[in-house]
Amino acid sequence: MFTKSILLFAALAATPTLAYEAVYCDKNATQNIVTSITSANAFCTMLTGYGVDPVAPNEGCGSVYCYGPPSDLGPPMPEGYITSVNYVSTEHYVQVTGCLNSTVWAQNPKDEGGQMDSHGWPYSCKGYKKFVSLLEPASNTYCLRCCDEDSSKDCNTGKSTYGCATVIPGDYTMADGSACVPPPGSPNPIGSDGVSVTSSSAVVAASATAESAAASTHAAVVKDAKPNNAQKSINAGSRASSKVEAMGAAVAVALAVAAAI
Repeated sequence: MFTKSILLFAALAATPTLAYEAVYCDKNATQNIVTSITSANAFCTMLTGYGVDPVAPNEGCGSVYCYGPPSDLGPPMPEGYITSVNYVSTEHYVQVTGCLNSTVWAQNPKDEGGQMDSHGWPYSCKGYKKFVSLLEPASNTYCLRCCDEDSSKDCNTGKSTYGCATVIPGDYTMADGSACVPPPGSPNPIGSDGVSVTSSSAVVAASATAESAAASTHAAVVKDAKPNNAQKSINAGSRASSKVEAMGAAVAVALAVAAAI
């Protein structure tokens, strides 16, 4: 019996593990998190852990990931996660809004998302007094705004359930003007007019009109980016997960056939 136990332990130890495994938050944040917005091509925003479900209850375990050039604030953004960037800079705040691909980070396609901000947490935005950010996997949208005043006028952290379009009005489209495409399995499909039913085109248009006079806007989209080692690991993990799911499905089919016989 003892020998069998040793052999079983050795077999388990030899089993390869994925580069990224699901992480579940069981405690509040204690580390200092610093986000930043420099331009449409350089910003750092918060993500919950890989595979965390859902986002909202796990904001205490969020970490910063940086889009664009290397940053000392955090590791590179997972390759392919950010699919468009719409940048706005005004006298009192700066923001980025746009589309993402939640499947890259193994997020639940039915998760309407959650908010991470500087209110009540040791989180901040470099060079600003307050920030608010949201991730919305079900609609594949994200937003981040940093404000120069610690007030709710421009950075309202008290509307976390209202979503990006309300908390941070802005442009939630791809570089070609098309709507963010929800992930497979999302309860928020694209409508017949090509606009996500969760994103009001009227809100986007009104917001863009109101801010255009006082803001400089730029758009960027990820194209032909070469993955770094960390990003390759994410892709490898995703492929491995797909293989495991495929094997599970094959076993289920075999059992069903056997039962029918």
